[in-house]
Amino acid sequence: MSISKMDSLYKEYTQVRFLDVNKEQFIYIAHLLPSCILVMSDGLLDSEEWVTLKQLSKILGDEFASDDLGTDEKEENLMLIYKAEIRYLLKNREKWEPKFLEALKEYLLNNPASVEFLNETLDLFAGPDADAGPDEKENYVKLKKELGL
Repeated sequence: MSISKMDSLYKEYTQVRFLDVNKEQFIYIAHLLPSCILVMSDGLLDSEEWVTLKQLSKILGDEFASDDLGTDEKEENLMLIYKAEIRYLLKNREKWEPKFLEALKEYLLNNPASVEFLNETLDLFAGPDADAGPDEKENYVKLKKELGL
């Protein structure tokens, strides 16, 4: 059986970043990248966009924290990891964006819940009801098409 693009990306990324997260937690980092691409469409990360990204990391931290810490500590720890990875990915888009998008595209073929999550988060930043600029709207359409959403 061949290794998936997400498995390969997980191995490469966690080795480069010395990141101690399990594969499921990493996949949610991958789910955040399209939103990061959208918010950086205009080259700026405004405070409202950063607050929304931090809220997404908190939600993911709450949901995917490991059980070896107390409830508050594990949520806080994972939230901090997600926030750090968002910052890293925003600064290193050129290196990681194509790899993440390819892995996500393949992953979405067999994961309808992930399709729903990505549609919701992309819509939050640049969907029909969002107050998005032309650059965000353009990237929104491009990402939806590229990921098969």
